[in-house]
Amino acid sequence: MTTKPSERIVVFVTPAQKLAITNTADGLGISVSELMRRAVLSFNATSEQVKVAGLVDRLRAPKTPDPLNVALRQVAERAAAREARDAAQVAREASKQTLAAEKAEESNADYTDDLASPDASDEDASLSGRP
Repeated sequence: MTTKPSERIVVFVTPAQKLAITNTADGLGISVSELMRRAVLSFNATSEQVKVAGLVDRLRAPKTPDPLNVALRQVAERAAAREARDAAQVAREASKQTLAAEKAEESNADYTDDLASPDASDEDASLSGRP
């Protein structure tokens, strides 16, 4: 005595999966419902296999960006930009100080050269006997 199926189970599949299931059922000459009943009733997976299949599905699923990771990445990028800006400012200040020191050295050297070398007019005065 067989009873006619009267309960419904809704299964969501992708369009490609639906086409594959329909083609398989047509190839076997049975309805999609009969194919699904036979497949499920002959399915003999262990709980470990079901867990692994679930893990594989989750690994293949597209990943949405984790809001915390996005926020942390933004903070890190801003900190790196701030550090680069600060380093550039320090380099500019050091460059200005170096240029100022070089100019000061040049001025001191010019002043020292002026003191060390006698003036042409001093030489003329000493040669002529003028004070």
